[in-house]
Parts: sequence; C-alpha cells; structure tokens
Amino acid sequence: MSTIIIALLIAVCVFLGMRHYLKQKGSCGDCSCACPIKEEIKKSAKTD
Repeated sequence: MSTIIIALLIAVCVFLGMRHYLKQKGSCGDCSCACPIKEEIKKSAKTD
C-alpha cells in the first residue's frame, strides 16, 4: 500500500514539474537579459 502512495506522489511531482517547465516554455526566463526569444514570448503572452 505504501508503495502505491509513494508512486502516486512521485507521479504527481513529475507532472507538476513538467507542467511548470512547459508553462515557462523551456528554461528561458531564468535570467534578466533581453533577447528576441523573450520578446516573442512576451508578445505571445499578450495575445493569449
């Protein structure tokens, strides 16, 4: 029973981690530099 609970917790953590990663559209956004990719992300976020 405890194995199932641990497996479910790991699966939930993996799901939430992937969701967070994909919402960031990759790792872009980790720094405060100005680049064309970030400008494109900002434009697409405004239109959504």
